[in-house]
Amino acid sequence: MKLKLKSKTITAAWLIEGFEGYFIGHDNKMYRIATRREIRMVLNGYSKGYYLNRKFCSLTYLRPLLRKIEI
Repeated sequence: MKLKLKSKTITAAWLIEGFEGYFIGHDNKMYRIATRREIRMVLNGYSKGYYLNRKFCSLTYLRPLLRKIEI
């Protein structure tokens, strides 16, 4: 899967199970397919994570949900 941004094209490396509209590119940044934008990592208390579909998901919660895309 490729996502074309204004200045570059991002190739997906990881998909997130349960969150079909999001992926992690080969540059290790998270993107949302619908808006074609990068999702920023945030700090909630002492936990790093992302807001996906208005729900905070920490990195420890997301790690088992990642599925590698084989090319």
